[in-house]
Amino acid sequence: MNRIRPVLSIIIILLAFIVLHNAIITGLGNVFSIAKDDNRYELLSASYEKKIETLEKAIAEYESAYKELKIYEGNNYTIAKVALRDIYDFYDFAIISTDTLVKKGSAVINEDGLVGLVDSANKTTAKVKFLTGSVKVSVKIGEVYGMLDEYDAQEDCFIVHNINNYQPIKEGDEVRTSGLQEIDGDLPVGKVKKTETVGVEKRVYVEPYVDFNKLNYLMVINR
Repeated sequence: MNRIRPVLSIIIILLAFIVLHNAIITGLGNVFSIAKDDNRYELLSASYEKKIETLEKAIAEYESAYKELKIYEGNNYTIAKVALRDIYDFYDFAIISTDTLVKKGSAVINEDGLVGLVDSANKTTAKVKFLTGSVKVSVKIGEVYGMLDEYDAQEDCFIVHNINNYQPIKEGDEVRTSGLQEIDGDLPVGKVKKTETVGVEKRVYVEPYVDFNKLNYLMVINR
């Protein structure tokens, strides 16, 4: 009997240790689980806050663009956002997101002036060819008409050809669409930077109103 008691004592101690060990492991597991849940909730909360901040910023940009573009509200138009610009053709074209089908050849503007023309379109997107991509547009400088059909990247100017040599044109004169094509007339394009005569032809260099490096929301004017 005396020999059994030490053995029983050892067994009881081992059982107590096992029970205590399991209790500690379970307790630590609960603590880590709570900490993990709290961390997950914090990450989710931060993620939602960031999404809300991004959405609020987008809404503010849209409202600002809409307010500025309301100067053309007499026209039938579609507000669009630039979705894609190719780094290799950055100044030639862009893909815009639209919520309706727009027409090929429609003028595309922002709050500063004419950006380009719709080159192709489907129900959700459209390809816009920029004036800097050498789009041909009939323009008017005062009472003088010409064809804007070239872009000089070094000068950062459009070039207008087919100008009447006998009509005075001076630096700072405003250049607008003529209305002789299918696009609307009187859309602002830019102002005269300089003129030069090559042979018998007068060329007019036009500084654009639009900053083609910063295009975000645009408007398609449907006729």
